[in-house]
Amino acid sequence: MTQSPRASARRALATARESQRREGDIQLPTISWEMMSRSLGVKGEKPVWQTRYAAREAKCPRDTGRPIGHPRSMPDVAIEVRPASEAEAEAVTALLVAQLREHRVRTPEAKIASAVRGVLGHPGRGRILVALDQGRAVGVAALSFVWPIEHGDRSAWLEELYVEPGARGRGIGTRLLRAALRAAGDAGAVAVDLEVDADHQRVAGLYVREGFRPLPRARWVRALEPTDRRPPPQPAEITGGCFCGAIRYRVSARTRDVSHCHCTICRRTTGAPFVTWATFPAAALVFTAGTPAELRATPRAVRQRCAACGTALTFRETARPRSVDVTVGSMDRPDAVVPAAHIWTSSQLAWLHVADDLPRHAGEDPGERDVEP
Repeated sequence: MTQSPRASARRALATARESQRREGDIQLPTISWEMMSRSLGVKGEKPVWQTRYAAREAKCPRDTGRPIGHPRSMPDVAIEVRPASEAEAEAVTALLVAQLREHRVRTPEAKIASAVRGVLGHPGRGRILVALDQGRAVGVAALSFVWPIEHGDRSAWLEELYVEPGARGRGIGTRLLRAALRAAGDAGAVAVDLEVDADHQRVAGLYVREGFRPLPRARWVRALEPTDRRPPPQPAEITGGCFCGAIRYRVSARTRDVSHCHCTICRRTTGAPFVTWATFPAAALVFTAGTPAELRATPRAVRQRCAACGTALTFRETARPRSVDVTVGSMDRPDAVVPAAHIWTSSQLAWLHVADDLPRHAGEDPGERDVEP
């Protein structure tokens, strides 16, 4: 069942007036039917169970902690709004479970927790921001990155914006929304989209104040059966060599680690923005033609390359004598292995944006160890 735009605006007007009444001593401007209907921009019939909003620019004004124009626009110094850390995944999950249950969404808590860990561990997927009151999580905003044709560029979907009931009325939702807009803009998004349930139209005023506009659309969804997304099995033997053909090698083993390395030494010794390495047992690598030259760029490791054409081939680290890293680019079939992480991102070039959702490590992979013989 749908309501007319006039009925929807009347409902929003009543909610706004009730908010004024609760403010008591605070004198807010009188909100009229005309002001509300103009701000909501209601024209034509819209399904009231869901309204979608879009902001063309991911920009926001100075963060004061209260809605724009509020007579007491002073920040709540007890509240800290910042990106959530992986250590806060459990607290974030609890807030999102409460949010979804409030909207009668019954996604299992285990799946919500998995999704939270997936975003926190893979920045390419989105951002999660948390509001802390003396160290305790009381609010959350969750963004997912998408690439819609409508915007013609990367944009963000504001999945959730939630403040627990006991912490509402302090401007925390506004601060979370503004922080989410900044995070989206910093990530290169050109727009932020969101939806409002019919039972939560009271928040429409917040989105209007922050520059969103309603769109005359209804959202539809269909669940799909999960597909097998496992990578294809690796071949038991991998071959490769240098550009000129003077050096050839064979690896009779499957790789354990494949990583994109952004360290400055890899960059300088290859001339590439980053290098992709696959780790194998050292005993499994055999050079079947030629002998590579060695370069000891640092005391901790030896790099092998072709002396004639300069192709980078291997990396052997003193601390991992049973392992050898082979450049994926020198393989005959480089698509036979699949990268699993980025390492040494603390040295990543500022202009390099790799559009994947792989884990990123500021240094080496903390799970890296010498392979079994």
